[in-house]
Amino acid sequence: MRFGNMVAAARLIHILSSVWVFILALVILIDVFGRVLFLAPLPGTKEILQNSVIMVTFLQIPLAIFSGSMLRTTLLTEALPPFAQRILRTLTYALGLGLFGAIAYAALPEAFEAMRLNEYEGEGSLRIYTWPIRFLMVATSAFAAFAYLSMLIADWSGTLGQDETLTNS
Repeated sequence: MRFGNMVAAARLIHILSSVWVFILALVILIDVFGRVLFLAPLPGTKEILQNSVIMVTFLQIPLAIFSGSMLRTTLLTEALPPFAQRILRTLTYALGLGLFGAIAYAALPEAFEAMRLNEYEGEGSLRIYTWPIRFLMVATSAFAAFAYLSMLIADWSGTLGQDETLTNS
């Protein structure tokens, strides 16, 4: 199984999250200088940051899965024979698939409800609508679940370590 397109998509959204982090740094910088120099903070900074943390986190998950960067301990796994290692990987892939599939499934109705209600955060001059962040959470969770499913299939078909796009992450 070739992961080229999925890994490329994961890298692209990872780059988008990095650009967004840079933009957030600029927002914080403008807010701090506005407070210190002009006694006028940037309106909506709290709401922008609050929603962006969720967005940046979820945008980075698929590449972390494909590159094998999700949190894990190798002390136990390296002591096991290869077949037991595969069983343990299968268990973690299945748990990841279940977790992110459940997040996507549970968050989808809430995303539609937020869009229907035009739900927002913030008061006054800046309102941040929550439905784009909610749909992003659904989409990236579904992508993460699919990434775990792909990794599971590749592991059992014997192609997991053979794909160059994964080993060169």
